[in-house]
Amino acid sequence: MKKPVLLGIDAGTSSIKVCAFSLEGELLKRESASKNIVSRQKGQAELDLNRYWTSICRCIKSVLADGSLEIMGIGLATTCPTVVCMDEHFEPIGNGIAYLDNRATLQVTQYLEKFDDEQTYETLIGNRCSISTCSCATMAWIRDNEPERWQKTKHIGMLNSYLAAKLTGNSAIDVTQASYSGIFNLADPTDWNDMLLDKAGIPRNKLLPVASPFETVGTVLPLIASDLGIAPRTKVAIGSGDTAAAAFAINFNDASKAFESAGTSGVLTYVTDTPRFNSLFMNRCHVFPGKWLSHGANSMMGGAVDWLRHNIFTEFSEDYHELDKVLRSSTPGANGVVFLPYLAGERCPIWDTKAKGVWYGLTIQTQKSDMVESVYEAGAFSLKQINDLMQAQIPDRIREIVAVGNGTKSAHWCQMKSDVLQVDYKTTNFADAAAYGAALVGGIASGIFRSVFDEAIPFLQPEGTTFFPNKDQQLINCYKKAYETYIALYPALKSIMNRPER
Repeated sequence: MKKPVLLGIDAGTSSIKVCAFSLEGELLKRESASKNIVSRQKGQAELDLNRYWTSICRCIKSVLADGSLEIMGIGLATTCPTVVCMDEHFEPIGNGIAYLDNRATLQVTQYLEKFDDEQTYETLIGNRCSISTCSCATMAWIRDNEPERWQKTKHIGMLNSYLAAKLTGNSAIDVTQASYSGIFNLADPTDWNDMLLDKAGIPRNKLLPVASPFETVGTVLPLIASDLGIAPRTKVAIGSGDTAAAAFAINFNDASKAFESAGTSGVLTYVTDTPRFNSLFMNRCHVFPGKWLSHGANSMMGGAVDWLRHNIFTEFSEDYHELDKVLRSSTPGANGVVFLPYLAGERCPIWDTKAKGVWYGLTIQTQKSDMVESVYEAGAFSLKQINDLMQAQIPDRIREIVAVGNGTKSAHWCQMKSDVLQVDYKTTNFADAAAYGAALVGGIASGIFRSVFDEAIPFLQPEGTTFFPNKDQQLINCYKKAYETYIALYPALKSIMNRPER
């Protein structure tokens, strides 16, 4: 007899994970595939959608290869926002345009100029006007620069919209990703806003409908089901953005805690039950109706470590954990070396697409361990900068961070974050939280669970290691001095970074 499972598909910028979970939450099978961002021109970041789909199909077949599992429901979690243009058959027209892509800076400016001022825009929408939180600007760039592609486009969606369409022949855009469109009001998260659509010049009939993450978008098409080994008419939930999915997986709805997703980006997340937003953060609807998430999202925290491995110290390209061995000889404060991780511009808290990566403080005495340490410290300092901003506007001090993602595999980094932020830092042994959150909404769509509030949902618990902050004043002072240099560097270099390119 086959074992019933829920399938979670997590399609990120650097990897795809397909995971089968028991109805009690046990990971039974997992397959993954690496992915690379396509950059045809400077400032562009695209995803090859056909390769994503091919890799997902391969992973699903592998998960089901021994015939022991029966999929009861499927959910999706994806990197976002990723703008995807599709024809009438939901086939992609060109690559998906990822959140790291900076080509639409002019369209962002032009859209903002249609409002009385920046504050008016932020009040209407709930986010600042930036590429990462205003995907309609990317849509407008396609309209303005690729008219043939625009004319052929019948459906505009996100990455999970495309994957859902391939699976079911139907699609939607979930509220967690519509939140980053600039044409959706977070305080009234029911549908596209017609006034905003008119200002943006995006026709409603090109956009897919807005849906809740746990809504059934359709059932698996017979031919696809036969090819993949899935039972026909298996229900698929549209799912959500990956960070929102991970937040749902750990039942994150407590305002006294923060949640970190330590992946390519480093995202520190807070939850609120009122639609009042700080525009320095990326704000969105939660998977839980009536709650909102505020993300302090840097762009390349884990990405900077990968860059270091693959481009600078290539001897570590195959083994992430070897870096921790190098760091055994490192010193807090990196012997005066400070790194700015702005390798793809930056989001929170500086919001500057032209920001650049910097190593400061190099001397003839600088060692490899100092350079590696400084990259890790940059990740911790970025989180501290984000947390300091949030603490200034909420009454209670955040005393605990629950963390998921590949970045938690480094004990050195986890302890560093606890020390720098002076909080308890709790990890989970579960590395696939986004895939699990996707699987859970698939379980809701298929009727395994009654709703997101069903007490039977086996949410993840932080059963990994808890790192407690070191109270040694000398250590605290070392990090404090390095952090002060870190936060001073960008303002000092901003005008240079933003000089016109020749």
